[in-house]
Amino acid sequence: MTQPTHGGNVYKVAREQRIPVDRIMDFSASINPLGPPAVGLHAIRSALKQIVHYPDPDCWKLRQALAQQCGVDPDMILVGNGSTELIHLLPRALAIKSALIMGPTFAEYARALTDAGSSVQYVHARREECFRPSLKEVLHQLSAKRSRFDAVVLCNPNNPTGQVMNRLAVRELAEVVDRQQGWLIVDEAFIDYCQTQSVVSMLSEYPRMMVLRSLTKFYAMPGLRIGYLVGARKVVEQLKDRQPPWSVNSLAQEVSLAVLHDHVYVTRSRTFMKSERSRFMRGLRSLSGIRVFPSAANFVLIELPTSTCAKEVTDRLADERLLVRDCSTVPGLTTQMIRVAIRTAKENRRLITALGACLTKKQS
Repeated sequence: MTQPTHGGNVYKVAREQRIPVDRIMDFSASINPLGPPAVGLHAIRSALKQIVHYPDPDCWKLRQALAQQCGVDPDMILVGNGSTELIHLLPRALAIKSALIMGPTFAEYARALTDAGSSVQYVHARREECFRPSLKEVLHQLSAKRSRFDAVVLCNPNNPTGQVMNRLAVRELAEVVDRQQGWLIVDEAFIDYCQTQSVVSMLSEYPRMMVLRSLTKFYAMPGLRIGYLVGARKVVEQLKDRQPPWSVNSLAQEVSLAVLHDHVYVTRSRTFMKSERSRFMRGLRSLSGIRVFPSAANFVLIELPTSTCAKEVTDRLADERLLVRDCSTVPGLTTQMIRVAIRTAKENRRLITALGACLTKKQS
């Protein structure tokens, strides 16, 4: 199976254009534009002496810190080599044979499920409703006589639409899935910027719900690959048994432990994103012929004019060393849709100018 594209391949573009990677502005990967916290960089230097040893296979110190932050027992947490590793562990460990995915959403869910032999169905939110997740349609699908799903997958806030399902709706969904003895998988990889609270606190009521979180996006360290899952102890044990040994390296563990305590960075990042997201979206909406969908995350979904295709625009912007995410192949979206990350104010202005010029050239 062809590897999915989660974002622009900066290394490939750099090779093709014969330029250093740092001369490319990557709007295709939704990473904190403030960069990694200084305490994280210091932690890397301090942890270098540990590379002569194997990593802690239990991620014991990090799980203690995450458990305290989440208000759960450490045995309810499994740390992985990015949340993607955990997404692929879930269908195999839980023997999921059929799943309902709330789309349009991250392609890795379907890939992980089908690779494990599971059948997949979608319930897509509607463009006309700004892709707000439809609880009613999901519940209708779950209640259909011929439907039987082992799992329901929800990305919240959703990637790439930026939409959020509120806690009350998630609770109602969890009730139904729990009654049917299914699994509810909630991916909160982008929730750090969102005013909606995590549903981790619901785990005591719904033991068949699992919550995925990412540490690399908010703390701007995707190269280290680290994420975690919160769920019932028995589920975590099942997943741990299937996890490759030492999948989380020592540097990733130590850096994550350090950044979790940097509360100033958290506040600064959220304040910046709230302000810059509004300003960036106003700038995008000033461009003629495009539609900018509301977002609660650190990225924005854009629909280009009907006469323009996403691939054409992404290729032209790449020539300008600006990478954006082509969403034309995401089930439930159209061939005119792209996703752009929110970066620094200066970088965002450059993207708006370049996108405007690209669309003007197309229309002339």
